[in-house]
Amino acid sequence: MPMQLRSGITNSVLPLPTEKEKTAPMWLLIRGLCRQKLHWEDFPTKLYQQLNCQVICCDIAGTGSQWQVTTPSSITAIMRQLRHTFRQQHQHVSSPIRLLGISMGGMIATEWAKHFPNEIERMVFINTSFKQFSPLHQRLKLHNIPTLLKILTRPALQQEQLILKMTSHTGPHNQQSHTQVNHHQALALRWADYAVQQPVSRQNALRQLVAACRFSPPTQAPIKHILLLASSRDQLVDVRCSTVIAKQWLCPIHYHPTAGHDLPLDDGNWVCRKIAGWLTE
Repeated sequence: MPMQLRSGITNSVLPLPTEKEKTAPMWLLIRGLCRQKLHWEDFPTKLYQQLNCQVICCDIAGTGSQWQVTTPSSITAIMRQLRHTFRQQHQHVSSPIRLLGISMGGMIATEWAKHFPNEIERMVFINTSFKQFSPLHQRLKLHNIPTLLKILTRPALQQEQLILKMTSHTGPHNQQSHTQVNHHQALALRWADYAVQQPVSRQNALRQLVAACRFSPPTQAPIKHILLLASSRDQLVDVRCSTVIAKQWLCPIHYHPTAGHDLPLDDGNWVCRKIAGWLTE
């Protein structure tokens, strides 16, 4: 019998837009390596409320609702499959839309804008990195390798606890309050349920990793309006990876002083405020 998911945020199904709201900007949120749309937690709701916009979350092939689908081994193919799924599931949405991608999600967004620039109006990247712009030891901090190897061999709950410790600064390892510790534990339990019910196969995880490692970004920004957000205390990806993209593409960038790699999880309100400010500039 399938497990019942522990109570969480149904972030992929925000309220259906009214006729008036259908004219509001549409944001599509794209997660990173081996993560699915439920890992956004309540961030889509915060973005919806802050920007008065439409928000949709879609899973890439091999994750979440698409967990039984084989992940393509290139960012271009992953993007095309995601774009096809999005267009099939949301036929009422007209172009251009706006993309927000975290980590590998930023690569997918870049490739979408590169191939179909007229479909994308704005993009926001969070803690992403590109091969041509940054060396490998910055794109993946080497001290994480033992943790990554442990993740491959541990049960689902221990995997998610290790992932949270590596990507978030809200957990008990940062000497937070008792309430925050309980929140962190509940999060790991909930995410473990996702991993059991909609597992990312080792084959798909490897395909996603290969795709991210091989991805080649354009030397110039694919569209005009791009914002970068980066975590100064990102323990997974060096913050310099975002800095060099901003310099290469002449994009604005904001740095969060304390959040980890999963910036929307650690401080979603800050992310929403920075995007709102950028939109009004």
